[in-house]
Amino acid sequence: MASDDTGIPRDDQLKALRDEITALREKLAHVEADAVFAEAMENISEAIVIYDADGRLASCNRNFRELYGYSDEEARKGVHFAELGQIDIDRGNVVIGDEYGGGDAYLQRKAEYRSKLQGSFIVKMKDGRWIKTVDRRMQRGGFVSVQVDITDMKKNEEELRNAMEAAEKAAHFKSEFLANISHDLRTPLNAILGFSDMILSEFRGPLGNPAYRDYIEDIRESGQLLLSIVNDILDTVKLESGKLVLECERFDVIACSESVVKRIRSITLKKNLTVSIGKEDGFPETICSDQRATVQILNNLLSNAARHSEDGATIAIDWLQPDAGRIAVCVTDTGAGMAPDILEKIGDPFLQEGSYTVHSNEKGSGLGLYICKKLITAMGGRMDITSEVGKGTRVCMSWPADCSGPAFAQS
Repeated sequence: MASDDTGIPRDDQLKALRDEITALREKLAHVEADAVFAEAMENISEAIVIYDADGRLASCNRNFRELYGYSDEEARKGVHFAELGQIDIDRGNVVIGDEYGGGDAYLQRKAEYRSKLQGSFIVKMKDGRWIKTVDRRMQRGGFVSVQVDITDMKKNEEELRNAMEAAEKAAHFKSEFLANISHDLRTPLNAILGFSDMILSEFRGPLGNPAYRDYIEDIRESGQLLLSIVNDILDTVKLESGKLVLECERFDVIACSESVVKRIRSITLKKNLTVSIGKEDGFPETICSDQRATVQILNNLLSNAARHSEDGATIAIDWLQPDAGRIAVCVTDTGAGMAPDILEKIGDPFLQEGSYTVHSNEKGSGLGLYICKKLITAMGGRMDITSEVGKGTRVCMSWPADCSGPAFAQS
């Protein structure tokens, strides 16, 4: 076997050279990998620091140094984390607690976290910053710590929490105010209505001057209007508080409709309105639903239709079955109707009912259809309205026939 002056066979020399080249390539690959890792460490948005098993800094990125204000010399390789902690103390850059509080309880929570190094730990710094830390142990010993400044997120959380608390206080105040003033108004209103009814019935003898009857009727109508507004306000408070509970019961829809028509007889007689009640073929004699909510919906729909109809107009109440397992009631009038821009606002609270129409001068609380919409939603249904200026309006309420709405009491 050929050899050179060293006496080492050339084949062995070639093999040694190839091994050396292979080793150099592997070393170069490791260097390139380390360079890629180092570049990634420097460009990642979080602060990253790695400590060895003895608690000495093995590596960190620029964000870590900037997060705590360390210089390159202070955050050098091999520095113990206790030395970095002393630098923080000297600069006043210390933790005053975590998101649950400070003191001994905080120290205990921190010790438990350090013993497990699971999950994350959020601390508040003396300068007002919030830092979130996630630590994980490494198989070779030591641990890697990923830290990020979440001060902005904490500020947003606090602002949102304050806004929610303010909104809740405002809603509570509004509900309490409406309830109190409504109850205060109901007492004198009931007295007004009671005495006007007694006078109109001529309980203590006939009225002398016919003009007085007109005055008393005006008093009575005004009292009824105010009482209706108060009742609407009270119903709105209950609906907005989320405390409404519906009861499932069986009742006759025709009898229910007739009772509602009787309630507004003073309006229908005064305007000479014709009100018809009907149901399509195959509609059951009775239905299962909340009778009080159904009466309230009918009363509001029929009152709106009557107030906004011209003298001698007609109003129809129709009970339908639009789909299997669903029931519907539609109230149709031949009144002034509504423009498209007004239709889009239907169901908004306190939208004046007089603004629904073109020619009607009737006014109300603007809560009638809002309450209808809230009630039908609670019953698991929907409200549909079609209207044309000068030709009238049709309002249809449809809901499940099995009392499956969200506000029904669960048996």
